[in-house]
Amino acid sequence: MRWVGFYLLHLLAATFGVMLATAILLNGILKPLLEPGISDAKLISIAAGPYFPLPIVLAALAGYFGYFGHTRIRGSYCFWVWVVPTAYLVTKIFLWTPTSVLADQNWGTTLAHFFVGTPPRYPEGNVTIPFYTSLAYTLGALLDAANVFRFQHPSEGASS
Repeated sequence: MRWVGFYLLHLLAATFGVMLATAILLNGILKPLLEPGISDAKLISIAAGPYFPLPIVLAALAGYFGYFGHTRIRGSYCFWVWVVPTAYLVTKIFLWTPTSVLADQNWGTTLAHFFVGTPPRYPEGNVTIPFYTSLAYTLGALLDAANVFRFQHPSEGASS
């Protein structure tokens, strides 16, 4: 039961927490700093889809720096946050039908609907954003677990 609680906590941080952090970063920090030189549309485009670069980077950083809980509490929950959003995305892909009878029903159309979108509207952002951010969160936790990007001192007993 404890594992489920920590898993849900990391899942919440990897999905909702990242989107909340993105909104705070855009509106509270970047907008006041960059507003005279950059339009709102350009500022929002770094957080918007179809590729969502800012939420993905924030999720990877959260996974990388949030991994410290794994060493204290001993659990692998942060490595599995991608499972629920991926299962939700796969379910939505298999159950999706085009809104028009005239639309082509094939895998290319279905995947384009979920991952490419048509600006300025990304119809399945509520499905793909948690998928992207949970994968980035897991990747960040894996990078931290493997001590990637960590400065390591050579051991004092080792001779060169």
